[in-house]
Amino acid sequence: MSIENRKQDHIELALLPQSQGPLTTLFEDAVIVHNALPNISYEKIDTSTTFLGFKLSAPIIISGMTGGTEKAYELNKKLAQVAEEFRIALGVGSQRAMIENPSLINTYRVVRETAPSIPIISNIGFAQLKKLSMEQVESLVTSIEANALAIHLNAAQELVQLEGDKDFEDVVSVIEKLTHRLSVPIIIKEVGNGLSKEVVETLYAIGIRVFDVAGAGGTNWVRIELMRIAKSDKKASLYGEPFVTWGIPTAASICEARAVANEIIVIGSGGIRTGVDVAKAIALGADIVGIAQPFLRSIIVGGGREYVSSLLAQLKVVMALTGARSVMELQNVPIVIMGRLAQWICARKLRLRNTRAYIHCCSNV
Repeated sequence: MSIENRKQDHIELALLPQSQGPLTTLFEDAVIVHNALPNISYEKIDTSTTFLGFKLSAPIIISGMTGGTEKAYELNKKLAQVAEEFRIALGVGSQRAMIENPSLINTYRVVRETAPSIPIISNIGFAQLKKLSMEQVESLVTSIEANALAIHLNAAQELVQLEGDKDFEDVVSVIEKLTHRLSVPIIIKEVGNGLSKEVVETLYAIGIRVFDVAGAGGTNWVRIELMRIAKSDKKASLYGEPFVTWGIPTAASICEARAVANEIIVIGSGGIRTGVDVAKAIALGADIVGIAQPFLRSIIVGGGREYVSSLLAQLKVVMALTGARSVMELQNVPIVIMGRLAQWICARKLRLRNTRAYIHCCSNV
């Protein structure tokens, strides 16, 4: 199957309900404490933040999803229109397709042409890095005038994908060389299985400072690949079934990454769906959040503007109900952590940035 057809499969399957979960994000185990007497004016709440040197209207990234097909061109153009209008960041999907077929560059380039004043994030898979020259990797960034390069770690997806790359040796050394070569920051990003403290520590040691956890609980790329395989051979898809529930839930992964260092930028993504999810992610340690599937769905159904508007309104309501005037204040609102998330934090001995996080039965954190 051509990579263009594979990308089209990914778009279609990501919209199906069965591509989501079945693990939860564990945000349900984190409860922001309600403030019944907030000394604040809703109209004065400031949701803005700075990311990659740009001032955004809200701590939101439209995460990289697509590119490399005719349909992707139109989707990326519409996503860029929304991102530019609301001044939020935007990533593109894996640019591997345009390396293999340069005629597809316009399906990615359209985002910069449509959104000239926001941060744009390039994207390539870590399994492909060893096959590319430094010049080719640089071209991913320069071709779309990107402000950062996301290197996505999708080992689980690659291992169950029939066409997947399965050689992951020496990738850290390649990433380290890139940190000295590229003129833009590198973002390390998972795709639905989460980043652990150990992985973040390894990459922090070589100079990486931006991490997108992309935890479990949202779109499940293992399941999507198994759905693709099942179209032609249901038996061939069975060996991958146990890995549908593999991964670190998003809320836990945010805590894992944040525990490494306060100065890193943590992007909380994976199953973020509402403004309440955004607020919980930030209170748990994220600086900004990434959202993908809901944007894709909203763009296809109705243009995406209504979804962004409701998302921002929900975030402002949470901030009003906690007395948080800014995103920085939201990082330290009281939050009670219970259940499996509390157990995870305790078992892993994770130290949170939020000094007003109350962890059930976990006095040593």
